[in-house]
Amino acid sequence: MLASAIGGAGSGSTGGAMSWKEHILDEIPVAAEDVGDALTCLLHTILFTRAPGPVRPSEASCQAFPNITYALCAVGDVSRKVDHAVRSFEESTVLGDGSSYLMGANSSVMTPYGQPSMGASSNVRGANNGYIVVTFFERKVKKALFGLMSNEEKTVFEKWIVPVTVTSSPAASQEEKELCAGETEAALQNALLHILTAVQSIEHIPIAMYDFEIRTFNSVEAAQVGSGYGAGLGNCDGFRRDRLQRSEQNLSETTRMIEKNERLRNAIPGCNY
Repeated sequence: MLASAIGGAGSGSTGGAMSWKEHILDEIPVAAEDVGDALTCLLHTILFTRAPGPVRPSEASCQAFPNITYALCAVGDVSRKVDHAVRSFEESTVLGDGSSYLMGANSSVMTPYGQPSMGASSNVRGANNGYIVVTFFERKVKKALFGLMSNEEKTVFEKWIVPVTVTSSPAASQEEKELCAGETEAALQNALLHILTAVQSIEHIPIAMYDFEIRTFNSVEAAQVGSGYGAGLGNCDGFRRDRLQRSEQNLSETTRMIEKNERLRNAIPGCNY
């Protein structure tokens, strides 16, 4: 089940502190060849539901999991950033080189807090664990020395941690491959529902423009303390006025796609995942 928590002291270069919300999804088991499909689906869903303004929905389907559809977040170069982050995750986790990759510019450290229920290692033979983290933050400019100098403060207000177990060993049979695909599809469906539930809360979202980063890690400890900042979803002037309406529109579109996934799954004879 998705875990949500309140983090503390999320700050950037100038150390401004505030609380942020953290969401940890259930672990996603996936074959190495299907990692890109699974992560692209989840990242676009998170970014679409948190887009700071009305977004024209563009429906997409997972090639490896045709019963899963989701809304593309076609804002600026978001798709390029998602693709880059997915490739970085594959390089880091599938190849197991122990690196972390940042889809952005500078990095800083946040205070560690809490521990998720999942462990940092997997008992599945031929499997590697990885974590992909989406961090939303806002930039603030503070004046100093009678207005002669200014510092940019970057403050986190929300984090999403997606734990993924990548099975690198090929399936022994077609039946085993179909079973693994079914488990991944069910996990994705549950993750989409969890995201939809978690994003109902918008009180902590800032009024002004905000950005995001996507970063990958090889341990949950690193995922919880690691942070950085990069170009993101862009300007959202007047977002306070339109935020609720925009949120309801994007959530409605996501709900429609999740319901469509459920209908497709129920229409398959003998489908029990």
